[in-house]
Amino acid sequence: MALNKYMHPRNLYKDKAPNFKTLAEKYPDFAKCVFKDLKGKCHLDYKSPTSLRQLAIALLKEDFDLEVEMPLNRLIPTIPLRLNYILWIEDILKDLTDVRGKGIDIGTGATCVYPLLGCKKNKWEFLASEVDETNFTIAEKNIQKNNMQEKIKVKKVSGKTALLELLEGNSDEFDFCMCNPPFFADHMDAQAIMSSRSDERPEPSSINTASVGESITEGGEAEFIKKIIVESVDLQGRIKIFTSMIGKKTNIPLVKKELRDHKIPNYQTTEFCQGKTMRWGIAWTFDTSVIFPRSLFQETKKSRKLSLPLTFEVPQSAVSVYDVDHVANKVMEMLKVLQIENFKSVDSKTKTVHLKLTAFKNTWSHQRRKRREMKRRGEEQTSEGTEVKKLKVTENFTEREKSDKQLENSCEKCQESACNQGEREVTSVSDFNDDQTFKGKKIEEKVNKSGDGEKAANQGASSSKDNVVPCVTGDSLSDEDKDQFLVKCDMFIKIAADSISLEMVYREGQKDQMHQILQYLKNHITD
Repeated sequence: MALNKYMHPRNLYKDKAPNFKTLAEKYPDFAKCVFKDLKGKCHLDYKSPTSLRQLAIALLKEDFDLEVEMPLNRLIPTIPLRLNYILWIEDILKDLTDVRGKGIDIGTGATCVYPLLGCKKNKWEFLASEVDETNFTIAEKNIQKNNMQEKIKVKKVSGKTALLELLEGNSDEFDFCMCNPPFFADHMDAQAIMSSRSDERPEPSSINTASVGESITEGGEAEFIKKIIVESVDLQGRIKIFTSMIGKKTNIPLVKKELRDHKIPNYQTTEFCQGKTMRWGIAWTFDTSVIFPRSLFQETKKSRKLSLPLTFEVPQSAVSVYDVDHVANKVMEMLKVLQIENFKSVDSKTKTVHLKLTAFKNTWSHQRRKRREMKRRGEEQTSEGTEVKKLKVTENFTEREKSDKQLENSCEKCQESACNQGEREVTSVSDFNDDQTFKGKKIEEKVNKSGDGEKAANQGASSSKDNVVPCVTGDSLSDEDKDQFLVKCDMFIKIAADSISLEMVYREGQKDQMHQILQYLKNHITD
């Protein structure tokens, strides 16, 4: 299984897949679903709801001593995936103080799998909600089957709210909430008619048995999670950690934007890897002291993507005074022209200037074309009696055309490559954790969209030795442009022997765009 190597390290299925032959010998109902090949190896039909149900029932009994009832017309949980989620919650809670061992499961389902696993493994207590009458009835039966009535309570709710109705009349405080929301927005979405799934991507290897209410919700899972986020603002004093599973990777940026819009300071995503399937998790809290763990997938991808930084020796002719500060100021002026958002910090010991860059829009491509347009406008104005402006534009155009040609060709090739490759994975380099720490000092990542640095100053945690300065990017970028960044990277301006070097280190987004930015700086830093 391609993704099993990224499964949670404590997941008992990571290095030992279920033995169908052994399970068939112990569980007669499961044995009816197993078939053997010519070599005698046991296989299972993952397109059969009955087979999936009997596998889940057998695993819960064999590995957790849990007895459950599962209807065929309701969601059948994948046990390795559910266990990954529980283990992630364990990792989040292990370093917290005053842990009560109490959680909330939003939409627990007929199997009530998260409360049963959490209670069995960790003796957690659960308050669970359920909208569907059939699910509610069977969930209570499963709780009784395992004698967990004192630990797990299920409440029937209308579904108009995610958490508020569930907590009415309850004054308890909880360590966390968890949720496996309905993935789809409508039937067309559920049938992949309007899906972003490419033609080359194989169809799912297993069948979905979920009911309409379990798989479809208005606006899809992104809207469902947004509802939790909105309610979490009012419930931050009662629930410490809010979490949810995410079924579609394309919804992650939407959820993150909602968190930023509500000024929620601390959040983190993770990956749940099992078999051929990957799901994602999002966790957030209003407690800035909480440090969320990184997944094995993130750590592995991060180290794999790590490469040598791009370097450039700044010529002395670039600035009037050849030192780090003047070079940094020159570079920041160029970044402002390109509308690249940046934060500046200074390591007082090494005199290294660190610029944390976020580009939202490609403003550096097709410079020759822009110069040509400037020349054309200059000629038009000349016919109206503005000869002086024409001469200036023409002179600049001729001098820069050659240096910009290389950048334009590079941009066109990179853009063509990006179109062919499709979706890019977002990974960060290992030198920078998600809390944005540089040499042990936290640096605020985002700048206030209006250019006001007060918010960044309040939220950032820089030491007295470091100056963190936001760069105002201008008003030409709309809020829509800023919702999706193009590339994030780090720039270091430092002394190297008798010269000043500029280094760029990739963090997230489209890596080829970082190369283009550096090429632009090379071409124009002496202007």
